[in-house]
Amino acid sequence: MSELKLLWSQDFDEPVGSAPDARFWTHDVGDGTSSGIPGWGNQEREWYLESHAGTDGNGNLVLTAERLPEDNPLQAYYGGSAEWGSAKIHTAGKVEVLYGRIEARARAPRGEGTWPAFWMLGTDLVSATWPQCGEIDIIEIRGRDPRVLVGTIHGPGYFGENGSGTEINTDFDMSADFHTFAVEWLPGSITWFFDDLAYQVKTPDDVAPNEWVFDHPFYIIANLAMGGGFTGDIDPALKQAEFALDHIRVYSIDGVGSVSFGS
Repeated sequence: MSELKLLWSQDFDEPVGSAPDARFWTHDVGDGTSSGIPGWGNQEREWYLESHAGTDGNGNLVLTAERLPEDNPLQAYYGGSAEWGSAKIHTAGKVEVLYGRIEARARAPRGEGTWPAFWMLGTDLVSATWPQCGEIDIIEIRGRDPRVLVGTIHGPGYFGENGSGTEINTDFDMSADFHTFAVEWLPGSITWFFDDLAYQVKTPDDVAPNEWVFDHPFYIIANLAMGGGFTGDIDPALKQAEFALDHIRVYSIDGVGSVSFGS
């Protein structure tokens, strides 16, 4: 059995309404237009706001999606006012991970059209651009199918709908309770876990002859998207949804793995 050593953790035990710790987390704000990727590249319908991420007083960080008033002043890429407010946080420039076990205990949102994700991008995103920087999707769940878990990697030649990954039926409604999702990332391999089940392994052979781009530092992202190509239409009766994170942890595995901290 592998020896795990805790390197960094977030347990979200702050008083109710506390924002994510700014030493480690940055908010993305808007609909992606200011970053040059309207709809975040996926035709998503949310507008990310700092106010939609906060602790619940019960040890969880909650990313809340909420239908916005029709006359709100946020002008979205699709014309007119933004339909949904939600939240996206990341550790770029603040917490960087190279190998190890990256884990979240989380409860998925309820509602068709919700799209929770816990994932990582290469820290060379700006210089190398996506997908050359690499992307590791630890959790993706479609609100219309809360028993199905998706785990994927994206890189040059295998990205978007052609990412290298799998879907499993967990036999659990992941919006009903908390579960532990993780990857164990080592040189030349990434293994996905649902609770105690290892359900997928990827190696360079799985993407050959394309390049394996997962041997450099990555940063961590958590977000709750609404709509878009991955999850489809949003239930018109849905008013609010919550993606709750009980903890986020990074471990070394048998001494392999490191965390570095920026400003």
